[in-house]
Amino acid sequence: MNDIQYLYEFLFWFITFFILKKVWHKPEIRLIYGYSVALFNLLAVFFFSLSSIKGKMNALDAFAFGFLHAMVAIVMITLVQLSKRIDKKA
Repeated sequence: MNDIQYLYEFLFWFITFFILKKVWHKPEIRLIYGYSVALFNLLAVFFFSLSSIKGKMNALDAFAFGFLHAMVAIVMITLVQLSKRIDKKA
């Protein structure tokens, strides 16, 4: 294991998982998490588009990755909206 970045990423997600496990019952936390994931995915779409425009990335690859991240953002926003609607009924 020459690259220690994998260890850092694993530790980050491991710690994040246990923090979220303790506070996930709060609707505000779920709302903030959902919107932040959607925002980061839309930011990724912007950066893929920018990389394609600057010629640093193949246009088809940028489109494919951008499309993937756009779909994740749409799904997250949809899930947040559904969660808010379910919380109102409860």
